[in-house]
Amino acid sequence: MKRAIAIVLLAVPVWLFGQTAEKDGITKAIGQGSSTQVAKYFAPTVDLMMLENEDVYSSKQAEVILTNFFSENKPTSFELKHEGKSKVDDYYYIGVLTSGSKTYRITFFLKKGGDNFQIKQLRIENG
Repeated sequence: MKRAIAIVLLAVPVWLFGQTAEKDGITKAIGQGSSTQVAKYFAPTVDLMMLENEDVYSSKQAEVILTNFFSENKPTSFELKHEGKSKVDDYYYIGVLTSGSKTYRITFFLKKGGDNFQIKQLRIENG
């Protein structure tokens, strides 16, 4: 009985915080301006809001758009400011990207896809 309880208690943190590895990888990639690394976490289609434009793109199309953004706005830092979980079990993260004298608010939503969490929505807004 004690062994079963111990297994359940050890599994709970993994279940509750399963998106942590993805969050850390995405945060690091955004801070480095690496669209290739961010795209590794994209769902097959991504709802991408980039400044004033918004549409649903394939992961490859979204990567190209993000590459263009990073080439014009080389990140100097990215800091997460807020995170939470929505009513539909998506995790969301809000951070501030600094690029020279500009700042951008970046929000990404993670949804469970197979064995890992994937970016289903990415928003980049003027800070």
